[in-house]
Amino acid sequence: MPLHVVDLGAGPPIVLLHPGPGLDGSVFLPGATALVDAGFRALLVDLPGSGRSPGDDFTLKAQAAAVEELMRELEAPTLLGHSFGGYVAMQHLVDYPGSAARLVASCTDDPLEGLPPEVRARVEAAFEREGSVTTPEECRQVWIDQMPFFAVDPEKVVPMLDDVVFQPEAHHEHELGELHALEALAATGIPVLAVVGAQERWGTA
Repeated sequence: MPLHVVDLGAGPPIVLLHPGPGLDGSVFLPGATALVDAGFRALLVDLPGSGRSPGDDFTLKAQAAAVEELMRELEAPTLLGHSFGGYVAMQHLVDYPGSAARLVASCTDDPLEGLPPEVRARVEAAFEREGSVTTPEECRQVWIDQMPFFAVDPEKVVPMLDDVVFQPEAHHEHELGELHALEALAATGIPVLAVVGAQERWGTA
């Protein structure tokens, strides 16, 4: 399955997988330009069914398989996944060991702990509303309403949504399958980096 990819710069390739499902590779901009300035090639991927990429199979295995088609075209690529993209990256490690030269998993744990009760209620309502969105405008508003869950300062993060191409179907409930990556992580010989922000509410499981 061909994926929509924004290909920036030249040098050792880094494949970036976005959070979601429902967002796209544009959320890594403008930050990804720092990778280009540092001499890397940054490939901002729209995962299947999100952004400008076609697809209707949201299981982690299907998403990882689509990523592997891209990875085969690259020499010693680094795979970086954030949030849902991190789950896809770890599934890729399970199914395609040795394909990536390095793995970066960012913010792949997501409890709803630590939010004030009134904020938590609004966020939970937005998550419940997500499954019934029918327009790109509704998708964007759901993400805005969920943002206190994802960011300490939501107003600074909301602009990342400005260029996202929203596919409402990506926000509906889908079977993702189960992720069992501990054995693959323990057995891999490639460098693996897990990233958690200092001010995040996430656990360390």
